Amino acid sequence: MFVKAKTIMAVMLTTSFAMPAFAAYPDKPVTIVVPYPAGGAADNIARVFAKSLSGKIAQPVVIENKSGASGTIGAGEVVRAKPDGYTLLFTVTTQLSNQGFNVKPNYDSLKDFEPIIGVTIAPLVLAVRQDLGVSSLKELSEKQTDKHYAYGSYGAGTSTHILPYLLGQQLGMDKTHIPYRGESPLVTDLLGGRIDLGMLNINNGIELSQAGKVTLVGVVGNRRSMYLPDVPTLTEQGYKDMDWSYGTAVYTSSKVPADIRQYLFEKSKEAMQDPELRETLSKQRNEIWDNTTPEQLKERLVQDTTKWKAVLDELGNIE
Repeated sequence: MFVKAKTIMAVMLTTSFAMPAFAAYPDKPVTIVVPYPAGGAADNIARVFAKSLSGKIAQPVVIENKSGASGTIGAGEVVRAKPDGYTLLFTVTTQLSNQGFNVKPNYDSLKDFEPIIGVTIAPLVLAVRQDLGVSSLKELSEKQTDKHYAYGSYGAGTSTHILPYLLGQQLGMDKTHIPYRGESPLVTDLLGGRIDLGMLNINNGIELSQAGKVTLVGVVGNRRSMYLPDVPTLTEQGYKDMDWSYGTAVYTSSKVPADIRQYLFEKSKEAMQDPELRETLSKQRNEIWDNTTPEQLKERLVQDTTKWKAVLDELGNIE
């Protein structure tokens, strides 16, 4: 009888230790950190995703905007958070791949983050002030007799900084770079005439173009946008290193237990199939990034990081 009791106790102990780490997860609100200001494209997409995910995990999902330092402040906060699955990162895929030039994160993207799921995939579009009266970059270079333009970015060292700089090199033009904390303040200064051009999300670009406030001169990426079929890519127009494709995705700290990450992936997949989410994102001219896996996103992060480092190494230090 004593031996049998000991055997039962051993089985109970073994079973209890084998229980998944997320047996009680989640039992409180989950926070999604967005490393950009409220009101921008990534923030809007994150809020749509958070609402859908909340319904799937039966807990509130709260958005916290932690902008600054090219997105590294918000991303760093996720790395430093307790690795229990209650603090996630929602960012553009190129933000984590950028670890050079003026971007000096206190984390290693490849080691410190694990992807959960891709949400949207869409290119950026290069917008020029309407009052400049140009319809292409070639016209801009011909019309600007001083061979100079001012452009805005989402922060020093980001793709929205480096790519317009590369364009200027190829156009033989001088550039003045003005960094912002995100897209919203950039647009304010673009419309106010402080800067001449900048890269915008597709929805913002189309709405400003339709309102007659900007001219869209090229799409960044390896294919045209389904929402801008008549606007050629910058690569099509003969400009180099403009084949970057942009997406938004959810990440966690790599220290979060694998079973919690798997749970989040499964629930996020369910969230992405929510008809309301899909309709809302489509109305915002976002292409749904269907069927992404953590493994695919990790591979993309590795490739983008390698590619971006090569671009920055060739450029050297720029202003």
